Amino acid sequence: MPQTDDPHSLLVPFFESLDSIGFGEHGNIHHFNTGTLFWSLTRLFGCYERVMSAVDLKRDERPFLDADVENFIIRFRIVLNDIAYVVWQLLPSNTRGLKGPKGGTHPKNREVSLFSVSEFLSANAADYPELADAFTAELPWMSRLKNDRDNVVHYKSMVVIFEAEVPSFALLNAAGTERMEPTSEGGMKLILEPVAEFVNSQMLALHRFMHVALASAIQAHAARVGLKTVQTGWNHRITCNGIQRFRQINALVA
Repeated sequence: MPQTDDPHSLLVPFFESLDSIGFGEHGNIHHFNTGTLFWSLTRLFGCYERVMSAVDLKRDERPFLDADVENFIIRFRIVLNDIAYVVWQLLPSNTRGLKGPKGGTHPKNREVSLFSVSEFLSANAADYPELADAFTAELPWMSRLKNDRDNVVHYKSMVVIFEAEVPSFALLNAAGTERMEPTSEGGMKLILEPVAEFVNSQMLALHRFMHVALASAIQAHAARVGLKTVQTGWNHRITCNGIQRFRQINALVA
């Protein structure tokens, strides 16, 4: 029977769609290695909670907000690559042109770039139309997070918090290549983004990508290519800090 709804948990159709293929096609509910993604997602929700619980505090009560936003950006990219690793497992192992996991010393410790998988699917959209469409539609916001993460990790960028009407931020760097916009006086000014709006909107976009667009695409892909699926339970859920706030802010009922 379906489980009683828990406000601290969230339905995860992405995982459910993979479990049904794993059990139906391979006889093993754990056929797809999703554990790393699961735990990465809980860490991301933890970063989300740290930021969202601090934005309404006084300035001297949130001295680490800048670092927390940076951590959120970095962790977000990890989650995107973990999604790519799972999708890579779904595709045929002998598929030509698909880059396999790299790095590390153990095969299970390697990673796949989400953008490598996205490029492959786009180039082979005739063979993987559902998956290609799901990735292509989300590239703009995923590219934004990729660039921000690369700037923080590799190119000396840092999040700076500005005390506007609400706490806002900009990414500043040594080269002065931060995002700017023209002013009415003919000059240029930093583009500031409200911290809460940015962090919540990225989480909501991720949720819709994983558990709506990508979950549906996987199910459609399985049906089209004839992969066997078997329901492995009801109401697959994830439970961790941050979910209750995320559901309340975005009016998610499950």
